[in-house]
Amino acid sequence: MELDVGSGVAGGSGNPVVSVIQPTTTEQSLTVGLTGTVKAEDRVSVMSEVEGRISYVSPNYSNGGTIAANEPIVRIDPAKYELQVAAAQGLVAEAEARLAAQGGSAAQAALQSAQAALGLAELELSRTEISLPYDVRVIAADASVGELVGPQEFVDAQAIMGVVYRPDALEIDAPISLDDLDYLEPVIGRAARVYADSQAYNAEIVRISSVLAPQTRLASVFFRFTGDQPTDSLPLPNTFVEVEIDGPAFENVYLLPEAVLQERDSVWVVSDGALRSVAPRAIGRTDAGLMVDAFDSGEGVVVGSLPGAREGLQVEVMDNGS
Repeated sequence: MELDVGSGVAGGSGNPVVSVIQPTTTEQSLTVGLTGTVKAEDRVSVMSEVEGRISYVSPNYSNGGTIAANEPIVRIDPAKYELQVAAAQGLVAEAEARLAAQGGSAAQAALQSAQAALGLAELELSRTEISLPYDVRVIAADASVGELVGPQEFVDAQAIMGVVYRPDALEIDAPISLDDLDYLEPVIGRAARVYADSQAYNAEIVRISSVLAPQTRLASVFFRFTGDQPTDSLPLPNTFVEVEIDGPAFENVYLLPEAVLQERDSVWVVSDGALRSVAPRAIGRTDAGLMVDAFDSGEGVVVGSLPGAREGLQVEVMDNGS
């Protein structure tokens, strides 16, 4: 649409000359902009289920570090637990020999008890290596080789050795008005773009809060990052982000530039050489202008202001080709 602002000059007929545009129908969606905060929902405290001294700490186990799934984070000295396994294996062998020689239910029960003790010893040995079955990033780390650690009931040992979180489970919490929620229906699964520290990320809405914030009366929408974005490139927890959500597409609409808008977003339309005031139903604003339901634009929509404009005023449409 070309804008040629020149309304108001008298033409050859003596009527004011107006410049007009002829809007064309289009399909357009509105973008809802929100501000949110990145949150780490899946936080895990790194603890040891067995008592002992640390014999190994991953070089990546420090604030901001990334540790791959099943990669050892911390190892506890396994010597004591290896001996316990060996002793339990010996008891199982003895019980098996006794059962073979003597038979009977008592010998069978003794073997089962020895096998259970072996299973427990092997379980405790496996717990000397601490890892997680998914990639994590480190929030805080407090573990050093030689340090005594163990379960919380061991009061002389350190219990919590740090905190990690799953980057692929990061969420964005963004407040949203009920009007915007209604506009975005259906909300769940709607795509969004997230901007943080000059970087752009893809995300989607995964859920909506079930209650409103008591002071603001706003709901919250929660986003998860999507796509093949490296987890170590995602924003850190507590980062403030800008979010843009594409709403549903509207068909048969006009995008009117600000230059044609009159009082209260009405427009002047030239119909049979005379002005006619039209108040189109506004849907929302975009960077390109006001989105409205399409209407009969006659010979064109007047651009700019026209002194003395009134309903029925005879005008002359500027010939942009002359």
